[in-house]
Amino acid sequence: MNKRLNALFLVIALMIAVLGGSAAGYTAGSYDVTVQGFGGEMKVTATFTNDKLESIVVGDNNETPNIGSNAIEQLPDKIVEAQSLAIDSITGATVTSDAIKKAVEEAITAAGGDVEAWKTAVADAGPKDAVEETADVIVIGGGGAGLSAAVSAAQNGASVILIEKTGALGGNTVRAGGPYNAADPARQAALPPASEAAMASVYALTEVEAKSPEHQAVMDQLKADLAAYEAGDKASLFDSVALHTLQTYSGGDYMAKFDLIQKLTGEALVTTEWMAENGVVWKDDISTVPGGLWPRTHVPAGAAGGDYIKAGKEKAEALGVKIILDCKGNELIVENGRVVGVKAEMTDGTPVTLNAKKAVVIATGGFAANKEMRQQYDPSLNEKLGTTNTPAATGDGIFLGQAAGANLIGMEYIQCLPLGDPETGALNAWMGGIGVEYYYQVNKEGLRFMAEDGRRDTMTQALLKQTDSMSYVITDTNIEGTDGINLWGDNVDDLVAKGRIFRADTIEELAEQIGLDPAVLKATHDQFNAYVAAGKDEDFGRGLFGDPIDTAPFYASPRMPTVHHTMGGLEIDLECHVLDKDGNIIPGLYAAGEVTGGIHGSNRLGGNALLDIHVFGREAGKNAAAEVAAE
Repeated sequence: MNKRLNALFLVIALMIAVLGGSAAGYTAGSYDVTVQGFGGEMKVTATFTNDKLESIVVGDNNETPNIGSNAIEQLPDKIVEAQSLAIDSITGATVTSDAIKKAVEEAITAAGGDVEAWKTAVADAGPKDAVEETADVIVIGGGGAGLSAAVSAAQNGASVILIEKTGALGGNTVRAGGPYNAADPARQAALPPASEAAMASVYALTEVEAKSPEHQAVMDQLKADLAAYEAGDKASLFDSVALHTLQTYSGGDYMAKFDLIQKLTGEALVTTEWMAENGVVWKDDISTVPGGLWPRTHVPAGAAGGDYIKAGKEKAEALGVKIILDCKGNELIVENGRVVGVKAEMTDGTPVTLNAKKAVVIATGGFAANKEMRQQYDPSLNEKLGTTNTPAATGDGIFLGQAAGANLIGMEYIQCLPLGDPETGALNAWMGGIGVEYYYQVNKEGLRFMAEDGRRDTMTQALLKQTDSMSYVITDTNIEGTDGINLWGDNVDDLVAKGRIFRADTIEELAEQIGLDPAVLKATHDQFNAYVAAGKDEDFGRGLFGDPIDTAPFYASPRMPTVHHTMGGLEIDLECHVLDKDGNIIPGLYAAGEVTGGIHGSNRLGGNALLDIHVFGREAGKNAAAEVAAE
């Protein structure tokens, strides 16, 4: 009898755990809860019947598009399905995920449920039957490079399966402001000529000692481009593919593979046309992204990297690409020296085997979010430094390639950016626009301390020498934003209300808000505007300017150094084949995007990353589709 009673009690206890306390019943109805999300207040409505949570609806919110919005789209259904709060947060959207869970907790309490039981209730998320599928091309990674490769492979006749280890497509691309560099005569014709100082830097690139005959040939081409420009009316900006090539090469301290740079810059413009055919809508405006060195930055109509992912996803699905989320590639399948597939695993532990008739493309991004790996290759990067990258950027693809014999190149080259959010390390939550033309930076003493149009590594080193490694971006307009929303989709009024950024009608008032000497900041401000008018920076040699910063309201955005890009990775050739340590092609294996090395040298120009992932993603997909099928 006692055994039966014990068994009955055990069953009741298990029911309570699994049902999240619903055995005790709820007061049926809808419960409205307001919680603090990443972007401000978020309204959540949870509806209960007498015995379960029936629905969760997230209402008004200011969460970041394509990041926080992923949690809003996915997490409520997962909680309802599991009748449990013991659900993993959506990768890259932890703050939004936690806010939704907190709202549900409050609703459960209001409905008379047992919150602690909900927190410990374990959903049936164990491994399911093993999955095995086959396609011509398997793509690992669902960011910009992976989607480009998948679309390109499908356009070239291949069947494609793309896997992404997180619950959403996007990778680092959705976190980017969208800058894409390309010499574009039609759009750049609307820009005024560069300053005398800026043009002097161009001529200097033609006078360096050639590193190779190919380098000399491009220097000669730039001389010819300049001669043609000087012979014309010189009414608009000078630019050329040769200049973009040499700035990229020089900007990376001549450490990159020159043939890869030539492909990068030479196919920049035609790739914008391919992207437009695939659904990306480009603005006609051209600016200079921080660290880009020249006004050739294009942005999509939404002015954010999410535009690329939206277009890529829609095009991939239209072409029949199968996309599997929450699926992590663990091992390349190698037979007789050839890569023929991927062993993967779903987040619930379900094993997945994906066979590739033709090839596998690795497009998993870099390792900026892997602090141990960062320090392994650059011990100066302490663990306190945040990163602009997705938490999923942990070097997975590099490990996969290494295990298959791939050579690594440039791993010690890790780029920081002097524009990280002090709270999160992310690149959003500030004012200034996509281009350096629209702002300047001051330290905690109210003084400029660098040329804001310089190389990213140079700017970061300058910032690290300032008090608390802190700066403020000073601007007067939200050039790229509309309707009170900044470049990254943040609500500007909310950022001001939360003290993330500061706004005032005068520079002196702005200085008081951020604790600077008003007289010092006003003097710095006036001097900067004088340099804008003159087109020359006597203090730091800045050469790129826009309009004077003289129209209220004025903004100040706190910024700190943050780890931004890892230039090293798998070595590839011009066709995106992955190479082994002897320089030989690893049959059946391609790579594209930040998982690769050798394209940027020791320092990447701003705006060249989104260029990189699309040029080489497209190339990898095309060649993977053309690979001779494995027997």
